Amino acid sequence: MPFADLLTLELVGAAAAGFVAAVISGFAGFGLNLVMTPILVVLFSPVEAIPVITVMGLVNSARVLGGTWRLVDRKEVLVLGSVCIFTVPIGAWVLVSADAEIMKRAIAAFVIIFTLIMLTGWQYRGPRNVATHVGIGMIGGFLNSSVGIGGPPVVLYQLARGGDPSIGRANLAGFFAILATVTLVTFAIDGVLDGVALRRSGLIIPFVLLGTWIGMRSFNPASVHLYRRLTLGFLLCVSVMIVVIG
Repeated sequence: MPFADLLTLELVGAAAAGFVAAVISGFAGFGLNLVMTPILVVLFSPVEAIPVITVMGLVNSARVLGGTWRLVDRKEVLVLGSVCIFTVPIGAWVLVSADAEIMKRAIAAFVIIFTLIMLTGWQYRGPRNVATHVGIGMIGGFLNSSVGIGGPPVVLYQLARGGDPSIGRANLAGFFAILATVTLVTFAIDGVLDGVALRRSGLIIPFVLLGTWIGMRSFNPASVHLYRRLTLGFLLCVSVMIVVIG
């Protein structure tokens, strides 16, 4: 498909969603896939949207990680990221096998559940060790390749660490970079990451990079809580609309 044929209103909407999502992610350390996924699966089909979202996730994570690498807990992030290789292929199989309309509503429902958990202020209070790192990483891998949203379990896990929010933000960027890389390799092997997905990604990337830069420049640890609640409220409204009207 030529570039000219890709310049549609759907692509304009995807670029706008990518920009907004990147601002959020650059500021809060998460949210790119969470914001983009429910919108892009309406503009395109889940099989078309999720590879593009994953490319955006890799670009965004690499950009954030470049400014936060020194803060990353390397041991924890490597364990979280390395085990996703076992579950990403399973999630990719679900993505290509399931009915598109069912997947669309399942994605929106998942976003609703996560946003409600976050809005209630619930936090993980359990142990933090290698075993829990492995479990969370594997869950994230499956969810990322199946519904395009592998971050929520890891976000909740990182928020539970307490302390400096900049460290949790850096850990999320490191994990998402590994997760997106593994997912894209799997999609390429399965044929889901095709030329159309790559060209769409190329047209959206500038907007994501700009949004990430703005978000990182705006980062203020004192404002993270308010910004996160506003973001989650927006996601809740969008996802409920998708479930109700499709």
